[in-house]
Amino acid sequence: MAEQYARKPGTGTAFINENKKEDWHADFTGEFADLNGDLYYLNVTKKISGHSGTEYISVSLGKPKVNKGVAPPPPLDPIHAKDMSTSEVGFDDLPDDLPF
Repeated sequence: MAEQYARKPGTGTAFINENKKEDWHADFTGEFADLNGDLYYLNVTKKISGHSGTEYISVSLGKPKVNKGVAPPPPLDPIHAKDMSTSEVGFDDLPDDLPF
């Protein structure tokens, strides 16, 4: 079995979709890591423009991939992060570092 590796943020890979059964299924499937490193399903399809007849590639990001048994990553900004599950968030909870 292939080893898992940490994908670099802002990159992705797609492979031929061996499970394609319908025309609307993606030609290639894979994963994409956003700038935070969160993984998303990636779908790539070859299409032909109905207007000009030019062939093009359509790319779409799907739902986030959830790794079973892996803890979610920490918040990006731990200074302003707050445990939202235990208290109500109100106007007074906004950061005070606004420039105006």
